[in-house]
Amino acid sequence: MLILNGYYLAIKAVFFFGLVHSFVKFETLQKSWFFIGLLYAAGVSLLSWVWLVLPGQYQTRPWQIWVVENAVISVIYFKLLERFDEGWIFWTLIIAGLGVVYF
Repeated sequence: MLILNGYYLAIKAVFFFGLVHSFVKFETLQKSWFFIGLLYAAGVSLLSWVWLVLPGQYQTRPWQIWVVENAVISVIYFKLLERFDEGWIFWTLIIAGLGVVYF
C-alpha cells in the first residue's frame, strides 16, 4: 500500500503544479480563480476516492470533511495567487503550494 500512496501523492502533485503553471501563464485563468480552486478540489477528491477510500484505507465521513477543507483551502490559495501576482509574496505562495499538495 505504501507504493500506491506514493503514486497517489505524485499524481496529486503533478495535477496541482499543472494547474498552478496554467494559472500563472494564462491571464484569462487568473480571472477564474474560484473555478480553478474547485477544479483542483474536485480532481483531488476523485483521485483520493479511488486510491484511498475504495480500498478501505479511510472511512467515508472523515473523507467528506477532508474534501470540504481541501476545497476551502485550495480556493483561498488560488485567490491569494490571483491577488499577489508578482513579488516575493507570490513566490512564497508558490513554495507554500507544497503544503497544499500534502494536505
